[in-house]
Amino acid sequence: MLKYAILGFGGLGKLHFGNYNAIKERKDVKLVAVCDIEKSAFEGSAATNLGEGEKGFDFTDMNLYTDAEEMFEKEDLDFIVSALPTYIHEKYAVMAMEKGIHVFSEKPMALSQEEGAHMIEVSKKTGKKLMVGQVVRYFPAYVKLKEIIESGEYGKIIDAEFRRFSAPPRWGWKNWFFDEKLSGGAVLDLHVHDVDFINYLFGKPEAVCTLATHDITKYDSVTTLYYYDNVAVTSRGSWGEGGSYPFSAPFRARFEKATVEFKDYVLTVYPTDGEAFKPEVSGADGYTEEVIDFIDCIENDRESTINPPEASLQSIQIALAERESADKKEIIKL
Repeated sequence: MLKYAILGFGGLGKLHFGNYNAIKERKDVKLVAVCDIEKSAFEGSAATNLGEGEKGFDFTDMNLYTDAEEMFEKEDLDFIVSALPTYIHEKYAVMAMEKGIHVFSEKPMALSQEEGAHMIEVSKKTGKKLMVGQVVRYFPAYVKLKEIIESGEYGKIIDAEFRRFSAPPRWGWKNWFFDEKLSGGAVLDLHVHDVDFINYLFGKPEAVCTLATHDITKYDSVTTLYYYDNVAVTSRGSWGEGGSYPFSAPFRARFEKATVEFKDYVLTVYPTDGEAFKPEVSGADGYTEEVIDFIDCIENDRESTINPPEASLQSIQIALAERESADKKEIIKL
């Protein structure tokens, strides 16, 4: 049996806690501890840009901590699920791996390429697994899009656009999201999901060109063009929408023989010849699937073929190039 803990019990920490039953139905694991710097975090509900989540938590047979180092010393942990603020991802991932603990860390990987590279270096040095929660790679509609591209069922892909919008992230501890030096702004926190998925589908672009608006933080709304030889790709992301604006993440991909669209959480195929239809899509939960993949990597001493840490680092490189492009108002080559 693998024993694990959740480090950071804000919105995403609570979300991962809520998935515990689904995970232990498929893997021989036990959640033995939860840690957050604020005792009050163990009460209340799980607020994220996806809305209000579970209210009230059953911590039976679990130990609660407000100090991560104490938890690492007292608990015999095989791995942690870290849902800490971005600016301390590297610190606690490195600390855990150096204590012999495998690390699943929420996205983005880190605030800089240097921090991310250090995390990978320590993972290799200690032999401990490292995975970053780039969960979009596991969401069923996105998985289906990748399958369609790779199958060539509708010919070559011609162009694609990805969008991701939410209200301002006011649920963060001490409003840390609103300090771009701590969160990276919407580019690294929200938009990085689409940056990473574009990287997953098409590889690293030759260059990026980004426009950004400044309101809450330095980068609240971004529009990016990615330069590839054989496909036109754009993305837009914003966390500056009106307070009651519902989270949305649509995409559209045009092929030689069809257009595929994900809108209002429904995937639809519009063939060039024939009627539109909704393809069969898995009902799996991406947040559960990514942790299952990570656990399987530990059990079988393998690297993830879906979500290796090197890919997460490359996505940080692309996202930071987008910020540079927005700052300089010029195309940035990668």
